[in-house]
Amino acid sequence: MDRGYICIDAGGTTSKAAIFDDNGNILSRGKSLSGSPAVSFDKWYIHIDEAIENALNNLECKIEIVNIVMGVSGLSAKESTSTEKEYFENKYKVPCLILSDTLTALYSVLNEHEERGIIVISGTGIAIFGKNGAQTAMTGGWGHIIRELGSAYSSVHDFCVNIINKYENQREFNKLEQKFLEKYDISNIRQFNHLFYNNTKDEIAKLSVFFKEEAKNNDILAKEYLYEQGILLAKQTENLINLLKLPPNTTIGLTGGFIEIDGEDIIRGFKEYLDSKHIILNYNMEQKEQLIGVYRIAKKGEIC
Repeated sequence: MDRGYICIDAGGTTSKAAIFDDNGNILSRGKSLSGSPAVSFDKWYIHIDEAIENALNNLECKIEIVNIVMGVSGLSAKESTSTEKEYFENKYKVPCLILSDTLTALYSVLNEHEERGIIVISGTGIAIFGKNGAQTAMTGGWGHIIRELGSAYSSVHDFCVNIINKYENQREFNKLEQKFLEKYDISNIRQFNHLFYNNTKDEIAKLSVFFKEEAKNNDILAKEYLYEQGILLAKQTENLINLLKLPPNTTIGLTGGFIEIDGEDIIRGFKEYLDSKHIILNYNMEQKEQLIGVYRIAKKGEIC
């Protein structure tokens, strides 16, 4: 009987499961609700299990499952996952490894034999994760209440705070700020209270599309603002490189919706800042979906 691996990418919105064969082919998929403890504290692992059962039900061949590996968002919300690990091992009778999604994202850039690399994830929030042999570290990932510079949420939040500061200092708004206020029908600056307190983090982050749309129309201020977001990400990456003492030509991947969707100005700011610091990296812009990173870890069987 062929060997197979149950791989999970559990995010804040959905839990994705896939069963891989020994050659890296996906034999079946399953999906369920959020598998992040930060979103669904009591039911996150139940949602993951539903995704696994869906994938198993969709499987059309017999296969010997070797292990279960999970990349889970918001894992820091849990002090321990030993109970959940035991749940899956008892149910499926195979070893189960529950990891942060930052590590599995890294292996969507690196193959299972590489020992050095960086993944920059910039979507609604950010996390910059790196590995140098056995040593790993992360910059960013503090959450939007503390700090998420270079994220979709932060780009909107900081832009609005700057408008508030200008208003209180009786300074004129620039053309981009005026366009933002007009687009979202903000005639009174106090309406920012309603905008931020009546909407979720994700809903605020979606407003970052404004900068992308204006940049597409060659608005110089919008392009400069997105460029600045890239610099913010680059500075945090520089800190990670120094922390891990990573050598030149380390492999790096840039992922997440804020970067991947119309993010050329962000990427330009990122690369040009690091170039100005003479930091030479090997950019891998063709990383696979995160489930591939989970599979590479599952195939390896351990994390060194």
